[in-house]
Amino acid sequence: MPDFLYQLLLDWGSVFRPYVRDIALAMVATCLVVFGDDINRFVRRQIATLHFIWRTGIFVLLCAFGYGALTIFLTPVVAGQLGKLSNLWLPWVSLGIFTVLGILAQRKRQV
Repeated sequence: MPDFLYQLLLDWGSVFRPYVRDIALAMVATCLVVFGDDINRFVRRQIATLHFIWRTGIFVLLCAFGYGALTIFLTPVVAGQLGKLSNLWLPWVSLGIFTVLGILAQRKRQV
């Protein structure tokens, strides 16, 4: 690979570097949107035999606090993994992950 192209790719990756945490947050939030219905369906099956008030309370807790907690705890994990990538690979992996999430959303008919 010519040196100028290699340097261009490194520079492009350095543009992404300050936004790793924001990129990770967007990835986690996108995953929760794409897979949230599956999570809700799983929880609904688990609590189907409970009284209406308990089911309602559990869903309020899941939606209000559960998804928020997942976002808060998973974002630093994803950011840490992205932060380990070199500037050469960071943009490509980020774009690849968002592309896969977009394909999954399309398959689930969410786009």
